[in-house]
Amino acid sequence: HDNGPFGQLGPNSAQTVRRGASAVGRTVSAPFGALLTVTVADGFVRVLTARGNRVRAWAESDLPQGVVQHGLIVDEQTFIEVLSGVIKEVTKNGKLNGQKIAVAITGRNMVQRRLTVYVDDGQTLVDAIVDASSDSMSIRTEEMQIEWDAEELDLIEEEEFEDSDDEDEDEEFGSDETGEGTEAEKLEAQAPEELGLENLSVSMEAEPDGDPYDVYALALHKHVIRRNLRTVSELSTGFAGVQPKILALAAAVNSQAAVILDIEENTLITAVVSNGLPEVIREVGIDQNMSTHNWETLVSTQISQATAFYDSIFPEEPLGEDVEVFLTGQIEQAKHAVDKALESLPYVLSKMPRTLRAPEDFPFEKYAANVGMVLVSGKRFWQRAPVHLLPTPKFDFRPKQYRPRPLPVGAVLKIAAVLILSFGVFTSYEIYTDQVSSADFAKRNVEMLQLQSDQRGLQLVETRNARVQLEAAKAKTERLIAANEVLVDQDNGFGDTVSIISKLAPSDVTVTLVDDDGRIVAVSAVSGDYPEMLAFIRLLEDVPQFEHVQVLSLGREAAVSASDGSEPAEQAGGGVVLESEVDASLVITRIKIDDSQLLVGEELAAVTD
Repeated sequence: HDNGPFGQLGPNSAQTVRRGASAVGRTVSAPFGALLTVTVADGFVRVLTARGNRVRAWAESDLPQGVVQHGLIVDEQTFIEVLSGVIKEVTKNGKLNGQKIAVAITGRNMVQRRLTVYVDDGQTLVDAIVDASSDSMSIRTEEMQIEWDAEELDLIEEEEFEDSDDEDEDEEFGSDETGEGTEAEKLEAQAPEELGLENLSVSMEAEPDGDPYDVYALALHKHVIRRNLRTVSELSTGFAGVQPKILALAAAVNSQAAVILDIEENTLITAVVSNGLPEVIREVGIDQNMSTHNWETLVSTQISQATAFYDSIFPEEPLGEDVEVFLTGQIEQAKHAVDKALESLPYVLSKMPRTLRAPEDFPFEKYAANVGMVLVSGKRFWQRAPVHLLPTPKFDFRPKQYRPRPLPVGAVLKIAAVLILSFGVFTSYEIYTDQVSSADFAKRNVEMLQLQSDQRGLQLVETRNARVQLEAAKAKTERLIAANEVLVDQDNGFGDTVSIISKLAPSDVTVTLVDDDGRIVAVSAVSGDYPEMLAFIRLLEDVPQFEHVQVLSLGREAAVSASDGSEPAEQAGGGVVLESEVDASLVITRIKIDDSQLLVGEELAAVTD
């Protein structure tokens, strides 16, 4: 079974992996070579340059009447002049400098067929394909060039189908283990006339057991190829390949079942496409001046006959009614006729998808119909590789509006398993990463908290020391304040005591302060006689500020008086006079009284009196 032109996911085999790697290598290397396509039609010539997947530039020009007839260049000089002018529009300097050109030939000179070839005993695969192509294409063997793609058909009984399904998928038709997808054989009468064409050997030889091969054959008249290549070679270019246009269109529509109407200047090609490959191809000539009614009749007839022929070839799998019709080429003259014709047919007209990477103003139908592209007829996408010498651009033929068909259950389960495992691995990695991040974050938080705790401990110690110093300073301050108060009290008491004693002392009593500690005052008094001294002592005892007056000593002392300070005996010319004085030593204890009890000046004077 098959799942459309892009097939299933690749089977798990080493051989398929090698073939896929080879195809990927060719795909990667394709963008590094530019390709110039020259489309030769009866009424115009079109030139397109492409590199990799991107269309660089394209231009076309009308040809004078009779320059090209049915794809054959008749007037070579005029064709070269027109082609040179078009090339100047798409290249920088108008020169090709040995660049390869893919020549696309349209018209009746190219015939394409799908064939089932049986190889008889004693016959080679090449002979079988050539014989079958000659019988089906109405072109003599010696006058045509044949290129083909072949796949060995594995005809297995029904009960053995399931066991060998995987082996069928590993088959690559038209290929050996090196991954080459196209076999070609040139059947030329004279070798020197092969201008620019390579002789490709056939590496897949059939065993003489009568096995059938599914073959897609492309045949062109040799004289057309020789003439056209000789004309193009005069531009100093190399030949790159021939365009099987219907193959490109069949891959471009990306539909499981479709009908393609390709309208060129003198030709209408009707192709029935199944699973991405053209199974039926009908080519008829058209008249440019046909009426709309004739166009409608022609289109209806061609579609009906093509689909009927397909149903006769595949009676077990008829075409059905869910078929899309695609219109391409010079569609202006037949657009309304096709719409009218489809009203009586169970088919729907669909729009040809655009290329995903070409400029938006360049419709895909023009590119697919005219670019020099050779697509092999492989039913698996890894088998679709260009032939030798043709670095053709590759395109993704699956736009959004043309979704790929459903994959088999096994492939879906494999994809689901891969996605689930990938999601699980990603989730596990994310969880592990989150845990590691959380652990690091927690560790940083613990370190920050520990640092804050240490800083707070230091602050507490500093605060405690400051409080101790403050308490010590406070106690010291209190002691200083108390001492200051004592000193103030002492100073005030001393002043009061001295003042009182000075006021009470008579004029002939001399008072000398000996000592004072604030409350107790030692006084020495000297007087001329006892009565005055005793009167002075009584006055002191009567003072309220004095708690107690104690007489330590009281007596007379002799005093010496002289005119100078010498000893009496040493004085010359005078006698010595002896006087007696009353000397008293007193201790006065002062009491603390309020300011209201202090004697003012008048009271103290009264006491003194």
